[in-house]
Amino acid sequence: MSKSGSIAWRVGAIWLAVVGIWLFLGWIRDAVWGSGYAGYTLGGHLMSAVLATLLTVPLVIVMLRLLDRAKLEDIGLRLSVDAIRPFLVGGLAWLAPFGLGLAICLAVGWATVTPSAEWAEILAFLPVLVVLVFLLEALPEELVFRGHIYGQLASGMSRLWAVVLQAVLFSAWGAALWTIAVGTVPIDRIAMFFFMGLVLGMLRVVSGSVWASIGLHVAFQSVAQLLLNGPRGHFAITGVETLQLVALGIVPFSLAMMIAEVFYKGPHGWMERAGRPVVS
Repeated sequence: MSKSGSIAWRVGAIWLAVVGIWLFLGWIRDAVWGSGYAGYTLGGHLMSAVLATLLTVPLVIVMLRLLDRAKLEDIGLRLSVDAIRPFLVGGLAWLAPFGLGLAICLAVGWATVTPSAEWAEILAFLPVLVVLVFLLEALPEELVFRGHIYGQLASGMSRLWAVVLQAVLFSAWGAALWTIAVGTVPIDRIAMFFFMGLVLGMLRVVSGSVWASIGLHVAFQSVAQLLLNGPRGHFAITGVETLQLVALGIVPFSLAMMIAEVFYKGPHGWMERAGRPVVS
């Protein structure tokens, strides 16, 4: 098999696997907790989060070791104290411009954000939410798309094209899950997943670590879920669509790479392949 063919079937196999895993997570959550696609229970959230990590991380490890004779650190996930810095940089790269976007929305009157629960309750739930986001979205999704899939692609093409293609696959994954669950093709979500995947991929390249994209993913999802999850009822928001577009979307994702570049200066070799071929 040619190198490009080998890369294609490895990428295709793990893409299909994570589609299956996330469909299974939705099914088992509904079967056990009866929460429905749009519903929410903390127990269902916790079960989904634990299963997402337990199913996805071993899958990536097995594929790396059996097919590529590689380890997690070879795809940018070094398990050491060195992970703290890129994780924090990734979180800061999103949180700082989010604060700017939120301030603009509130100052201009585009949105209002009013707590509908006691601050003690909200602050007590926040670390729980961060852990759930880490286990359900950030760690497994980043390990698969900005770790394994990006690593495979970058071993056969430039880093730039690997970033673009993994973002396409990330948006296709999100669109597939949404379409199967709801029965419609969500154009807005396809666009959101693509640009989110693009920024996450670029951050992974400039930092050299999947931990940076995990940090940004944790920051974004934690804030978005804290503000926008109606069934939990922590905040009442007017102008929610503008808040999502400006404060959660355009401003932070447009400025995140500028902040990351302060900590990770180039050149980053965008038109070069990754230094270590992941495909054996």
